[in-house]
Amino acid sequence: MNPKKFTATTSWSKSMASLPDRARLEVYDALFRYVETGTAPELSPEANAAFAFIRTDIDIEMAKAAAICQKRRESGKKRWSREESQP
Repeated sequence: MNPKKFTATTSWSKSMASLPDRARLEVYDALFRYVETGTAPELSPEANAAFAFIRTDIDIEMAKAAAICQKRRESGKKRWSREESQP
């Protein structure tokens, strides 16, 4: 996953729907910080409960993206090593 882009889901808004505006803003700020830096700030208990669901989704998305990058890297190495060995 590109640290400058991520996919938000409607389930996130559902998990935050009952939060007061202050806590919802806290979650949004934490979301962007987590995607950008990989670290989550200290959150209020109510914001932390909602953010836990979001963090799981982001971690899964990041792991998938890393796996795709690794496969592409390996494919590229195979291709270039094959072309170098041909006359």
